[in-house]
Amino acid sequence: MPPMSIAHGIRSLGVLGAGQMGMGIAMVAAVRAKVPVLIHDRSADQVKKGFSLMEKLLEKDVAKGRLTTEQSKEARDRVSIVSTDVGIKGLRDVDMVVEAVSENLALKQSIFSSFAAELRPDAILATNTSSISITKIAASAIPVNTSAASEEGKNSAGRVVGMYSEPDHL
Repeated sequence: MPPMSIAHGIRSLGVLGAGQMGMGIAMVAAVRAKVPVLIHDRSADQVKKGFSLMEKLLEKDVAKGRLTTEQSKEARDRVSIVSTDVGIKGLRDVDMVVEAVSENLALKQSIFSSFAAELRPDAILATNTSSISITKIAASAIPVNTSAASEEGKNSAGRVVGMYSEPDHL
């Protein structure tokens, strides 16, 4: 069976937010899709907590026979931290980025504006929101002084997708 990344075309994933949801998404991508994952959070403490959670979940999967020790190590090695001093710019070359931060429209709009400015123009920008309008979030990816009706406006907003995920460990 070919690697899953061939089937879906995503060769690298970025995750913004190292809480339970963000780390769960990173872990699923590393274990199931077998793609390199870059994770960023503005809090170094949260990154530490998130990696501790992932480590416990991987150990649990090994204990239950879902993963071998080698598969667990390989998955762990696929997840890397983007430091706080590098920030979102460290996600610049990913094929897809998933935002997994608190449900705050202004925060998400700021993040997606930064994603649109900093990431590759063909990168997929995904939000993990469960309650906020994807349209409102997508509008923030449109460059300032650009009409939403223009080709550039449509292309910018069209990069944004909703991708709600609830990893099975939650």
